[in-house]
Amino acid sequence: MITDIQSHDDDQIRLFLNHEQFGILPTDFILKFGLRVGLNISHDTIVKLLQAEEVMRAKNFAINLLHEKKIHTKPEFEKELRQKGFSQEGISASIEDLERVGLIKDKTFARQWVRRREKSNPRGKEMLKRELADKGVASSTINQVLSNIDSSRELDTALQLAEKQVKRYKSLELHVAKRRLHGFLARRGFNYNTVEQVMQKIRFG
Repeated sequence: MITDIQSHDDDQIRLFLNHEQFGILPTDFILKFGLRVGLNISHDTIVKLLQAEEVMRAKNFAINLLHEKKIHTKPEFEKELRQKGFSQEGISASIEDLERVGLIKDKTFARQWVRRREKSNPRGKEMLKRELADKGVASSTINQVLSNIDSSRELDTALQLAEKQVKRYKSLELHVAKRRLHGFLARRGFNYNTVEQVMQKIRFG
């Protein structure tokens, strides 16, 4: 039996069953479940309340992570929530809610990641693909975001990097400088064709 309902804050309540605190729940649960003092609630309703309360806790935890900017993508949230002991049902429901209101957007994150890299630390599509995959972004989303980078744009990026890097090789023999530049561009995630085009265009010495 519900023996008390107390206000917790603006949008939450404390629910007491048989004079013991059952949990902290959203205020809208009062209408959603028809909660009132003196009501004998069924086992099924208690289960639903527990499930809803877990989803709320999972969402709050995820929102805190968002504010701390520790994680960004759906798989990262799933991992963190799982490590905190939330059930798969609670994890899925909370993430769906956050996606619905636009707080979790893997595609937006991927686009922002690419833009930041282009401005501060340019690299090729292959490295961008690996980085986003490591962040848990789905391959379909990665491919969609990276499809905006055409071959000419990537070549321009590689050339700009090469022109800066080749200045460091002035004292090296030509074959050594070429080998190092080739390796540098490959490690930066540029594909073979792009690297070869750069090697043909760049001036050494």
